[in-house]
Amino acid sequence: MTTTKRRPQRWVLRCTLCGREILRGEEYWSCNGLLACGDCLPDLARRELAPCREIRGREARP
Repeated sequence: MTTTKRRPQRWVLRCTLCGREILRGEEYWSCNGLLACGDCLPDLARRELAPCREIRGREARP
């Protein structure tokens, strides 16, 4: 009988926006099914807050 050493399976967590692996102990943000590393957090915030975006002088008028 032959035995083999098996490594435990490693579950990889990746940033949805850039694809970079999020390492153990590293902070990340999870919002509406998206995962964002620290570098991509501003992009995630812009995406999620896009419906709230306004341009001065072009505000919606009732």
